[in-house]
Amino acid sequence: MSMSKVKISYIWDEQNFNKLFNKAYNYQFKNSPRRYIGWLFIALAQFGVVAAFKKGSIAILLFSSILLIYWYYIKKILVKRRAYKEFLDSPLKDKRIELIVNRDGIEQGGTKILWSDIEEVVPIGDDILIVSKNRSYYIPSCGFESIEERSYFKSLAKEAGKLTL
Repeated sequence: MSMSKVKISYIWDEQNFNKLFNKAYNYQFKNSPRRYIGWLFIALAQFGVVAAFKKGSIAILLFSSILLIYWYYIKKILVKRRAYKEFLDSPLKDKRIELIVNRDGIEQGGTKILWSDIEEVVPIGDDILIVSKNRSYYIPSCGFESIEERSYFKSLAKEAGKLTL
């Protein structure tokens, strides 16, 4: 079977937003240099707990606990709230997203993104995250008509040197 392009089509709805947020947040959390700040927070919290037990200081223990709760829970809630507001205000909300992918790049409507403008293509489970300089695209597995088209998309991304495994 010879393909020259891949057509991707899906509805940008709340279910896809939630899948994107959770997968992208976890991916960025694990692959971002900011995770080292998290390690610093954990180290500070551990020193705080040790100091709290040695000195009997509840204030240090409380501060350390608040630091950890913020880093692992509150930060995610705040980021998701902001992203959800952007989703609700988006003109693409509940609209069909159609992308055409070929050897030159990705086209959406009249806008074309060349492979050279794409930073990386990240498979996240069965779904795909495309990160470009100006915008990111989330492609749920249901956006492909077949497994062959998804495989061809990945081979195009790999050929362009953008596929991250």
